[in-house]
Amino acid sequence: MDTMLDPIDALKSDHEAVKVVLGNLDGYLKKIGGQVSDPLRKNLINQLNEITSFIDKDLEIHFKKEENALFPVLGNYIGIETGPIHVMLIEHEQSRQLSKEFKNAISEYLSNNKYENIVSSGDSLIQLLSEHIDKENNILFNMAEMQLNNEEKNKIMEKMRSIK
Repeated sequence: MDTMLDPIDALKSDHEAVKVVLGNLDGYLKKIGGQVSDPLRKNLINQLNEITSFIDKDLEIHFKKEENALFPVLGNYIGIETGPIHVMLIEHEQSRQLSKEFKNAISEYLSNNKYENIVSSGDSLIQLLSEHIDKENNILFNMAEMQLNNEEKNKIMEKMRSIK
């Protein structure tokens, strides 16, 4: 199957982009928590706002591709109410909540210059998403490869393309 038509490959490609953003986030958090000047810290806040935009748009689209295209079809084989898909759905919600906390911490910094919550909530988001990606890449997607036939993959890919 063409990798541009394979939904698992497409989702793994999304994961690679998320890993790059998480790496950038980690670097920014290390800098913002260190001894830096206020102008540099404000510049870092702008970088963090770009990351939150990526999370709000690109990561949310990725989650919707999984939730609305892959999970329902794969769930016919491995279930949704318990097991790996159930765990992934919980982690999607946890990620959304941590993202809100992270944005709130940025707003808090802008009003009181306390950056500690940015670092702690950002670190939590990095840890959750890194572990989540590893689980999907190494467990869930392997299950999908074993269970899904080409026709199902084509339908999943078609559905994924419609998600914006």
